Amino acid sequence: MNMVIVRRTLACCTRDTKISNDFGEQEKMQLSGITTYDGLESCILNSQSYDIESGTSRGVTDSLYDDDSSSSSSNNAFGSYDGNFPSSPQHFYVKEKPAYTTQLSEVETMKEIFAKLLLGEDVTGGSKGISSALALSNAITNLAASVFGELWKLEPLAEERKRKWRREMDWLLSPTNHMIELVPARQRGSNGQRLEIMTPKARADIHMNLPALRKLDSMLLEILDSMVNAEFSYMEASSRAEGKSTRWCLPSPKVPIAGLSDAERKKLLNQGKLVNQIFKAARAINENVLAEMPVPTVIKDALPKSGRTSLREDLYRILTEESASAEEMFNSLNLRSENSVLEVVNRLEEAIIVWKESITDQASGKSPVQRSWSFVKDPVFELDKLEVLLSQAEVLLQHLKLKYPNLPQTFLNVTKIQYGTDIGHLILEAYSRVLLNLAYNILTRIGEILQVDFSSNPNSPAATGYLSPISSEALVDRSDEQS
Repeated sequence: MNMVIVRRTLACCTRDTKISNDFGEQEKMQLSGITTYDGLESCILNSQSYDIESGTSRGVTDSLYDDDSSSSSSNNAFGSYDGNFPSSPQHFYVKEKPAYTTQLSEVETMKEIFAKLLLGEDVTGGSKGISSALALSNAITNLAASVFGELWKLEPLAEERKRKWRREMDWLLSPTNHMIELVPARQRGSNGQRLEIMTPKARADIHMNLPALRKLDSMLLEILDSMVNAEFSYMEASSRAEGKSTRWCLPSPKVPIAGLSDAERKKLLNQGKLVNQIFKAARAINENVLAEMPVPTVIKDALPKSGRTSLREDLYRILTEESASAEEMFNSLNLRSENSVLEVVNRLEEAIIVWKESITDQASGKSPVQRSWSFVKDPVFELDKLEVLLSQAEVLLQHLKLKYPNLPQTFLNVTKIQYGTDIGHLILEAYSRVLLNLAYNILTRIGEILQVDFSSNPNSPAATGYLSPISSEALVDRSDEQS
């Protein structure tokens, strides 16, 4: 009898020792990084209790569907999961699997995006990668292009694209959540002495501009969502082959034979007015951010030393005319294409940089006054003349940007972005740029619909004023008349 008891005791000790050794091996694997599932340790420790509720914990779910082979090896190590685990938890896991697969897909997408950002778009992992700031700017631009494209139709954005835009923009804007600036503050110490310390606060430009851009973003998406049950439609490619005035392979708007109803027309005009305000707000933010970005040193060194050289004689002569208004200078340019406008804008921006540098240097006494026309001129007079030329150039530049609101980026702005190192600046610039482009495209589509409406009903009281592809000011004026 005693011998039997001793044998059973030895058998139990041997079994417990085996389980303990198995658990030790499993713990070593976990510490060595082979098994890294959250909550797996608690699952192991509670395994012998056969607690059904533990099957619903996050750790078991993750371990089962992150790596099936690792889960089965853990079960075999203890020998107690096989055949004894209740069937109801298994049914619960299968039911939850599709939701987890979607989450895993989003995580993988996020990993891919941030991997490209960290590599600086250099997939070889070498030293040719661009800066993080420029990589983020490019990522925002590419995301907007993939989601919105050229926006040839006024219609709600597909739900999948909308989710992609919001989800990935949240990822790309996440660095701004950690941007702070240190400001001086006073604090009283434990001994009553007043101390000066630096306290963190949200970066001012991010705190002010980013919420505004998010609001403009949501407003544009809401406007697109409202384009349902509209009286206008778009012609298919097969029905656009006739006529030379139609655009080949591009959707063309179509309205009823009698034209749009008064309610529909008024709705489009009001939406055009709202989009116009969004466009102006996004453009103002974009211009302010670009103005704050420094001119790269490599560009300063490459510019001519004289603003007159940058302008060339024809443009310099227009700026030096007395009592010339912005409209008169604009008419004197005789611009015939967008490329010629962009060339003039580039020349004006170069001259403005040169003149600002000259004025700053002369005011601080760092450089002698340039006397290109006569070296007997009064230095004060020459400085005043530079300031007048600078003022005229800035007035003409602003007038050109108002006349052509959607010009391609100028050479100066492109180089500011290319050589920019401030991540906050480049995020704000890219975000505002894609929003103003989206607003411009929506305004263009509204203008096209109203043009077709005018051709269907020329006697409409609200039809005049939107004959151009985009006449945002006319849209605003006409919407006021309609209301």
